[in-house]
Amino acid sequence: MIIKNISILSFKKMNIQKNMNILIDQGRIKDISSVLTDSELSNEVVIDGTGKYIIPGLVNAHAHTAMTLLRGVAEDVTVDDWFNKHVWIYEQSLTPDDVYVGTLLGAAEMLLSGVTAVADHYFAMDRAFDAYVESGMRANISWAVFGTGPDNETQFETAMKFTKDYSGKNSRISISLGPHSPYICPEDFLKKVSTVSSKLELPMHIHVSETEAQVLDSLKKTGLTPIQVLDKTGVLRKGTILAHAFWATDDDLRLIKERGSGIAHCAKSYMKFGDINDLLPRAIKAGVKIAYGSDGLASNNTADIFEVARDAALLAKCASRNSEDAKISELLPLLNNGDVIGLDDYGEIKEGALADLVIIDPSTPNMMPGNNIFADILYSLNNRNIHSVIVDGKLVVENGKLLTVNVEDLKAEATQIAKRLLATVSKKPMQNY
Repeated sequence: MIIKNISILSFKKMNIQKNMNILIDQGRIKDISSVLTDSELSNEVVIDGTGKYIIPGLVNAHAHTAMTLLRGVAEDVTVDDWFNKHVWIYEQSLTPDDVYVGTLLGAAEMLLSGVTAVADHYFAMDRAFDAYVESGMRANISWAVFGTGPDNETQFETAMKFTKDYSGKNSRISISLGPHSPYICPEDFLKKVSTVSSKLELPMHIHVSETEAQVLDSLKKTGLTPIQVLDKTGVLRKGTILAHAFWATDDDLRLIKERGSGIAHCAKSYMKFGDINDLLPRAIKAGVKIAYGSDGLASNNTADIFEVARDAALLAKCASRNSEDAKISELLPLLNNGDVIGLDDYGEIKEGALADLVIIDPSTPNMMPGNNIFADILYSLNNRNIHSVIVDGKLVVENGKLLTVNVEDLKAEATQIAKRLLATVSKKPMQNY
């Protein structure tokens, strides 16, 4: 594949290379040059990038993708009621096939908005695996385990069987271990997962310090913050994805940086629950690895990472009451910070890097007059500007049309599943938050 006459944007260097040509071969960027040879132009696929920009694919560092099926079911409620009266009621009725449909729908939404890689933390991940293979998306997936409850041992065994059976099965899809959180998983369980992680050389993905109440409760019960509990149990280490960490203290941030874990920042979820904190500018200042996450669509409502970045910028400025915080040059590199989810070849268009790319068409009114393309991307861009998306060197979105998934068929299936889930008669959640 050749992409010709395109402008390459670097969020790390905040510069533009105009009228460049990108040669892609075997899933990677083989050559970047200003001149094309006749042999290069004979490639089977030639994309004309005239008037367009290209960026590395976006990363969604924390998602519960199949929760597309629960979009809009728990609005204007407290965190406690969100879990106990809504989401953990409905999720009991999810079948593996439901997870497949919900994941496929979420993957379609992500690809159409420029997200090429996701870290997905949910249930029935064997069926999520099937959905990601079919969609053409790159994913790191982890089977969520609670560590408490009458069936927690069976759940753990199921998750471990999945982990062993599916590790290395597809080059686009990697596996992590998924303990839910220190407020659901006892310390001995977290230690067990950490030991398995070391033995199998697999990373971990866990929720932590989502709310101030969680931090205060942990301090009261253990004398430690939730981040310190993860450190004590061996979970806080290089490669671990910390979903949220929104109420991490400054000492927590120093510890996270020292251990090499990364934070998935899900700004829209915090705002929907009326929560405000200056985590993002503090984390950036502390040098912590951070990327954006959509969280589940029952709390975020979209899987659009550009939208999350925009919300993160505004939340940070409001929380710190400082318009100079959360600068464009600081926030744009977090859009494709693959290091948080174990993708070292993300974030820069360079020879040898994975060919996961997004072509942006800036010709719509919302991007005009084009005084500052970097500001336009953070604050003005919408899905209409996503022209084409490439994953693993293959075109998956072309001229705004998804090539791998039949969205019309998905609509009908998802609607029927959602009706069944909302008709559930259970009054008891599968866990207590």
